[in-house]
Amino acid sequence: MRKNDTQARRSGQSKLVHARCSGGCGRPAFGRRRFLTAAGATVLTTQASVLDFASSLFAAESESADRPRVAVVYFRRAEGGGCVWPPSSTGELAQTQQLHNKTMQQAAAKYGVDLAVLTERVTDVNATLEQISQRKPDGLIAIGMDFDVAPWIEFCQKRGDIPTVAYANIVHMGRNFEPLRKLPSTLLAHTPRVEWLDTAIRLHRTLWDVNRLQVLDCPCEGYYEELETVGDTDEVKAIADFYEKNAQWVEPTCKPLMMDSAKHYVVLRRMMKRHGSNGVAVTGSLCVGAGKDGYLPACMALSKLLDEGIPAQCQAKHGGHAQAYVQRLALSLLGRPSYMGNITFDNLANRLILSHCTSALKLDGLDKDYRAPFKIRNFHANEGVSLQVSWPLEREATILDRVSLANDKFIVASANVTANNDVYQQPPCGGCRTIVEFDLDWDGNIMDLDVTDLHGSAVLGDFRSTVLQFCKLADLTPVDIAGEPISAL
Repeated sequence: MRKNDTQARRSGQSKLVHARCSGGCGRPAFGRRRFLTAAGATVLTTQASVLDFASSLFAAESESADRPRVAVVYFRRAEGGGCVWPPSSTGELAQTQQLHNKTMQQAAAKYGVDLAVLTERVTDVNATLEQISQRKPDGLIAIGMDFDVAPWIEFCQKRGDIPTVAYANIVHMGRNFEPLRKLPSTLLAHTPRVEWLDTAIRLHRTLWDVNRLQVLDCPCEGYYEELETVGDTDEVKAIADFYEKNAQWVEPTCKPLMMDSAKHYVVLRRMMKRHGSNGVAVTGSLCVGAGKDGYLPACMALSKLLDEGIPAQCQAKHGGHAQAYVQRLALSLLGRPSYMGNITFDNLANRLILSHCTSALKLDGLDKDYRAPFKIRNFHANEGVSLQVSWPLEREATILDRVSLANDKFIVASANVTANNDVYQQPPCGGCRTIVEFDLDWDGNIMDLDVTDLHGSAVLGDFRSTVLQFCKLADLTPVDIAGEPISAL
C-alpha cells in the first residue's frame, strides 16, 4: 500500500466536512437494492374499498419509510354514453379504469412505490381534499376521464404542494388545460399512451430519491486509517482483475497500482455504510490532489460505484453536490449512469465537449450486458489509475445539468455523440482522460455556454422529454445549454 502508514497522509483530513447532504438531510438513507428494485412494494387493487386503500397504504408509516406513497384519484362519470369524450359505455369506462390501475400497479411493483387508489370516482372535491390532507401522500396521480374537466382542475389547484401528475387520455380540446400547465409541481400528461403511466410512477419514485440523496464527502475523518486495514483480499483482487483483463490496453505504469486503486472502492463503501449515506463525492487527495506524494485517485472506484447504481461524484468543491443530484436522477429515472465532465468545446465545429477522468461503463443501462470499451491510463500523466472510456459514436445522447443546488435551473438538450478518445487520441488531445464530443440540437453559438458550474453531464440516449417531465413535477426551470428558459409541456 502506498504511504498509507504515514501521518503526513492523514494531515488535515479530520477537518473535512464528512456528512454534507444534498437534500433530505436527516432522512433515512436507503440501499441500492431498494433503490433499483421494488422488492416488497405494496400494490393495491381497486377491488378493495376506499377504507381498505387508506388503511393498507398509510396506517404504518414505518413500513413504507423507504418508499414513496402515491395516491390515485379518478374523475369520471358514473355512467357512460352520450355525445361526449371519452365515447365509452359504462362497461368500457370500467375496463379503461382497470387498465390504468393494472399499468400503475405493475410500475409500482417494479420501482418500489406504495400505490393506492384513494377513490375510484371523486364525487365531492372538498371531501377528497380532506382525505388527502389526512393521509399526506408523497405524490398524487389525478386521472381525468370526463369531458367536464372543471372538478379535475379544481382538485389540482387546491391540493397544496404535493407533486401531482394530472393524466388524461384525450378528454378535451383546445386550451382548456391551461390552468394545469401553470401550477407548480404539476405535470400535465394529456396523452393516448396508457403505458406512459409507468413513467408517471417512476417520476414520483425519482423525485423521492433525489430529495433523499445523502452525499458523503471523502476523504472523511478516518478514511486513510480505514484504508490501512484493507488487505489484498479476494474482493480487491477480483476488482483489479476485472478492470485489467477487460481493458483494451493497460498503461505499464498502472499495472502495479491496480490493487491499491481497487481498495478505494472497499473503503468508500464502508464509509458510506458507516455514515448512512447513499452517495459519495471525492475531493482533495482522492481527486485533483492525487497522483503525487503516494496519493492515488479514486477514479476506478467511482466508475464501479456508478455501474452499481450509486451516485459517485468527483470535484465536489466545484458546484457542491449538484452533479451527484444529476447522477441520482439519471440512475433512478433513466436506469443508467450519467457522465460528469468539465465543460469545454470545439468552437470551429460548434460542438460541446465533456472531459473527465471518471466514466461509468454501463452507459446503456444498469440492466444491460453492454459495457463501453476502455483503456487504463495514468492520472494526468501522474501516478494513478484512470479509465479512458470510449463512448459509442453516432448515438443519441441527452445533456442534463442541475446548474446549482442554490437555484432551480436545469439544463436539458438533445445531442449526438460525434467523437471519443478513439477519434481524439491522447496525446495530442488535451483535456482529462475521457473525452466525449456532442453535436447539439441547438442553433446557438457554443461559446455562449452557461458555465455557472465547471461541470456538465450527459447520458447515452434521447431522454429530453422525460427529463422535461421531471422538471415540471420537481418544480425546476428547464433551460437550454445557454441558460435560456425552455417553454415545454
